[in-house]
Amino acid sequence: MAKWMITYSKDEGTAVFEVEAASKPSMEQAVQWLLAMAEKTYPREEPKEQPYEIQTPAVRLLERYGIAVTGIFRE
Repeated sequence: MAKWMITYSKDEGTAVFEVEAASKPSMEQAVQWLLAMAEKTYPREEPKEQPYEIQTPAVRLLERYGIAVTGIFRE
């Protein structure tokens, strides 16, 4: 298994979430992993604006935790 680094931005900074997977994770998979991690690690934020009508996992990650995926690379 390869080690993959998922970089993300939060609070005007950059952080890395490490996972092991046989192949490069898709953006959708990375968002799912970060959403699960954020639910355990970060307090939920109140939306600053009206919530987006479409609630994809990436939108939930951004609105609830202020996290946006910025990259996926192999260690």
